[in-house]
Amino acid sequence: MKNVFFTLLLVLVAQATYSQSDKIQTTEIKTEIACDHCTKCESCDLNIYTHIKDNTKGVRSVNIDAEKNTITVKYNSKRTSVSEIEKSIALAGFQANDKKPTEEAYNNLDGCCKKK
Repeated sequence: MKNVFFTLLLVLVAQATYSQSDKIQTTEIKTEIACDHCTKCESCDLNIYTHIKDNTKGVRSVNIDAEKNTITVKYNSKRTSVSEIEKSIALAGFQANDKKPTEEAYNNLDGCCKKK
């Protein structure tokens, strides 16, 4: 009986692990980072990460590449979408693909982070 229970438990865990893996997707969002230090600056970097990770459920990781002007996000597609991620980036004050930042969020950015 213990062997049957253990085998059943093992099958359920394996199935849950397998089904989770195909929900995880990666997207690359084009943005406009105006300064050369945003990923090192506490206010800029933290602002981007906080808005994406805290305001968008299912986000696994965020990688900002200021040289390429991209934000790569790994996320659970069952919990969020690219549109929701773009919205979070816009609320942080940055452009996300074709989605413009909100005026209020953009005005709250440090002066060095605004387009010249």
